[in-house]
Amino acid sequence: MKIVNWGIVGLGKMANSFADDFPEMQEIYGCASYLGGKSHAKEFAKNHGIKKFYDNYEQMLADENIDVIYVATVTSAHYTCIKKALLANKHVMAEKAITLNSSELRELMNIAQKKHLILMEAQTIFHMPLFSLISQIANEKQLGRLRTIQVTWGSYIQHKHDPRLLGLDTGGGALLDIGVYAFSFARLFMSETPELIGTKMVKYKTGVDDQSSFLLDNCNNEQVTIALNLAARMPRLGLVVFENGFFTVENFARATTATFTDADLHSKMISAGDMSKAITYEVEDMKRAIITKKNPTLEMTRDVMTVMSKARKEWKLRFEGEKQPISRKN
Repeated sequence: MKIVNWGIVGLGKMANSFADDFPEMQEIYGCASYLGGKSHAKEFAKNHGIKKFYDNYEQMLADENIDVIYVATVTSAHYTCIKKALLANKHVMAEKAITLNSSELRELMNIAQKKHLILMEAQTIFHMPLFSLISQIANEKQLGRLRTIQVTWGSYIQHKHDPRLLGLDTGGGALLDIGVYAFSFARLFMSETPELIGTKMVKYKTGVDDQSSFLLDNCNNEQVTIALNLAARMPRLGLVVFENGFFTVENFARATTATFTDADLHSKMISAGDMSKAITYEVEDMKRAIITKKNPTLEMTRDVMTVMSKARKEWKLRFEGEKQPISRKN
């Protein structure tokens, strides 16, 4: 398969960015509004040079020319959109967070496995070349065991009204918006599945999570601390500490540079990748997964969602309209 045909559902900000940066080697074949607005789909198609637009999502799923669906709706609609696509025998790449909770994700993973389809989260951290370089340097320089990871991210939403980010009915809050980046960054470097040791959360006035902190561990004693803020600016900073050196990564979501510091505190800059190609890296990795039938990032996505679901269970925070409960298995 040389060219993979994509369909987009959910035609908001994320879909526009995706279409703007989409690589020429593949094709966005069609688009549909999640709420069924044909005029919106027509305008989106015209703006991005897309061949087809559809009356509704179901019509796009029925088109046999489309191989992959990119889901860019609000998070609360991901489960329904993904499930419909998988049942229509389409591969799926969904924006982060991929679902509201791990029960939803577990069901979708089972469907994808039974139908031999690829289900992938559009998580840039799993695809940026810099992070492979960090792991390579850690091995080549024999930095020893991973000991500690620290991650911080704070947004600034004062005086903003963003229903997607602040609504319990849309899957809003810091955890599923910016926290998924922080947890994915940590999971990428951990050698084994993380476990949630403890968490603390303060709600925003709309009921979603605002300020929170987390402590994670695993069977290899790799400890992780994460701090999030929805209503206070914090550095988007990741620190990965080995026995004989550490890496500091600023703006880690689409990072192309990091600072390596050895045990004698000598530092140097390292770099890899191109920030403007973040979408290209995701799309090309999706194509590779379809061809090889290997999906190396899904287990990490599952681990991240499991920990985030456990945190929400401890907080007793439930979104409106969750299709699956946060079960005891989460």
